[in-house]
Amino acid sequence: MNLYELGCLSEVDFASFWAQVEEDDARRKSKEGDCEKALIKLEPGSGSVQKCAEMQGHRRSVLGKKALTFELVSRHFCMPIKQAAQELNVGVTVLKKRCRELGIPRWPHRKVKSLQTLIDNIQELGKLTEQEDGNLTKSKVESLQQEKKLIEERPEVMLDERTKELRQMCFKEKFKRRQQLIMGHGTW
Repeated sequence: MNLYELGCLSEVDFASFWAQVEEDDARRKSKEGDCEKALIKLEPGSGSVQKCAEMQGHRRSVLGKKALTFELVSRHFCMPIKQAAQELNVGVTVLKKRCRELGIPRWPHRKVKSLQTLIDNIQELGKLTEQEDGNLTKSKVESLQQEKKLIEERPEVMLDERTKELRQMCFKEKFKRRQQLIMGHGTW
């Protein structure tokens, strides 16, 4: 019922109004109960469960704990945890808990991103000094790619000390080059 159907309050039959409200409430509760029963009876990932959850407007996870396998989660290491949780259709807290159960102490996105940036920087700096150490650059890039792959397979592994030193050296070299460009152009 809306206000136009009610008309003037003195003309309202409150008994029929409350009967209509209770009927609507009972219908809504019945739908919720049916959805709860469907969620219990059906397998996770079933289309009916998905439809029922969407019908009620709930953002329930169709993925159960068992469905969040290491392989599925590891495909999302290249993105931030919030984005990965959205892609997996679970909450961030649920994803973190499941990661701990799978032996992933921290979300490895930043480590993977750092290694990819380091690989890109080495390749860029290698192009500038290609005549001197072309094979050296290639071997460093290959070892970094192997380390990146290892971290994607076993995220609890720490970065190698040589990798950390190489990252620091690349940062310093890029900083020096930027400073030389600024000084050369006289922009201060």
